[in-house]
Amino acid sequence: MDFKTKEEVHNRAVQIENIKQKDLIKMLNLHIKGNKNAMGDVFEAWFGKPKDSASQPDLGVSELKATPFKRLKNGDISAKERLVLNIINYEDLNKENFENSHLLEKNKVLELGYYEYNKDIPKEDWFFAKCVMYEMLNNKNDLEIIKKDWEIIQSYVKQGKAEEINEGITNYLAACTKGVNKHSMRTQPNSNVMAKQRAFSLKGSFMTTLLRDYIFGNKHSDAIIKDSTELSTQSLEDIIHSKFKPFIGKSVKEIVNDLNIPIKETKTIGKYNVEIVNRILGIKSRNGIEADEFKKASIVPKTVQFNQRNTNKESMSLPPFKFKDLVEENWNDKDGSPEASLNVYFSETKFLFVVFKTDDDGINYLKGIKFFRVPDDQREGIIKEAWQQTVDTLLSGVKLTFENNRVSNNLLSSKDRKIIHVRPHAAKSSYVDSKDSNELPAPAKWTNKPESYSQNFMTTQSFWLNKNYIKSAVEDLL
Repeated sequence: MDFKTKEEVHNRAVQIENIKQKDLIKMLNLHIKGNKNAMGDVFEAWFGKPKDSASQPDLGVSELKATPFKRLKNGDISAKERLVLNIINYEDLNKENFENSHLLEKNKVLELGYYEYNKDIPKEDWFFAKCVMYEMLNNKNDLEIIKKDWEIIQSYVKQGKAEEINEGITNYLAACTKGVNKHSMRTQPNSNVMAKQRAFSLKGSFMTTLLRDYIFGNKHSDAIIKDSTELSTQSLEDIIHSKFKPFIGKSVKEIVNDLNIPIKETKTIGKYNVEIVNRILGIKSRNGIEADEFKKASIVPKTVQFNQRNTNKESMSLPPFKFKDLVEENWNDKDGSPEASLNVYFSETKFLFVVFKTDDDGINYLKGIKFFRVPDDQREGIIKEAWQQTVDTLLSGVKLTFENNRVSNNLLSSKDRKIIHVRPHAAKSSYVDSKDSNELPAPAKWTNKPESYSQNFMTTQSFWLNKNYIKSAVEDLL
């Protein structure tokens, strides 16, 4: 097939929607049954494209990408993974500028075929639910942030530090590892040190926002940046710092007055923290601190309250997991198994800690803000160990003990001092099949099991960031 315009590509793409994989394979006379990349192969074959690794866009005018999404237990839709674009050639990247870059040439127009990753139905019954044309050049705010991300990655190469690149240094566009063995190392132009092979990718958080806001709904969040020209001279982080700067060191009472936040008799001053952050950033949110840029960039904002003794009470919950999914993952992407979602989360995520502290007189102050990402050596060391310990416990059968009308378990606790621990992430405890539980990969080993409880279900859990670790990250602001 010959496609002369991106519109012709898109018109062809929408015709694939809602046709099952097995029927597409018959229609196109393909021999790909059992291929883990079957949906991608089918999508390309739909356009008559032969498999290759060309550096140009797949169809000259558009790059084709099949990408999975999943439905969460609460009904929300989420991207299953980051969108990998193209392998980075460090030698070429060193000489490019963004406007004539290989990245932009190949990916400025993406034809995205979204299909639902659903383990409960056979893969041959999967289908493309929606096809969307995404053009990088059409969203000026996105483009400016992607450009700055590209320049950050390039700067590491120019400095001869390609081996230090990681996904947490950027916001929307990342450089993810591609291959994890000695054969996937690459030379770099300004150093003799070999660097991991990496590919440009759009973060999973960015892909989730595209899904929710532009494809399967209209759940737009307010944007912090109202004018894209702000990004021509400042980074996203610089802009956020500048918004907070006038208020750092002020009491919450002063800030509430400065920002004309209505005083509510039912609220203590300490309860204004989230409202203050939203007002400072110029966003409206009914559910915590939500901004378009945060969701796309995998920036996780968190207010941290300290008392006069420099004690913070709360650990921080991370996204919940399904037990059976967790034990099927590999820490790194290999052998066709999915990469551990916890590894991806810490690779991509940057925390924005907004620190408040009460003094000896009971007055609460905004002490400062800090962008923080978990260092790679901790992610690949103690956090990986904690993840593996959790997987091993689940596979061997989690130990549950019913005593004094409550259930305890032998999953990782904060006392283990491994940066993270495992705790419930549900409205109520449940040891039967319910919305507050999920299925275990191996029967639980019970002590004093109540008759109505199951061996096969347990309250939904998530990893939590230890409160002491959060304190250590922001201690310089206290």
